[in-house]
Amino acid sequence: MMLEIQHAIGPDNWVSGGNVVARREAIQNMFFDHPVCPEELEEDWPEDRQLYSEMVIVAGDRLVGTAMLVVDPEREDRPARIWGMGIDPEIRSEFVIRTLEEALIRAACLDPAYPFVEATDGALVPNPYSEFDLMLDGAPAFEL
Repeated sequence: MMLEIQHAIGPDNWVSGGNVVARREAIQNMFFDHPVCPEELEEDWPEDRQLYSEMVIVAGDRLVGTAMLVVDPEREDRPARIWGMGIDPEIRSEFVIRTLEEALIRAACLDPAYPFVEATDGALVPNPYSEFDLMLDGAPAFEL
């Protein structure tokens, strides 16, 4: 079985490539039926939550995974995190979870002000755009 990670928002996304309502419902059902972090099912969507990236995993025409990278400003200690991950038990593995998390982080182009993203296991993953910003700050200036 070949798995493919696709964007669920933005241009040329998986959702808009078919019946939008049915695909949005499938994403929601994947999260509610197969949550990686079941405690997230109890959370409401805060009014000030910001969605930075959303992706799906598909096996051919079948949706087998979904997740988002969100920023919750009221979570001052770790505002950026992976949230709403649902993965079909047939393909769920540490490798699939980490790969989807990495894809979400890269796709988010997260503000460098957020140095870390909280992964589904609670680990703090460095924001690659924050590191890039630090590299630029330390780069020598060249004058022409």
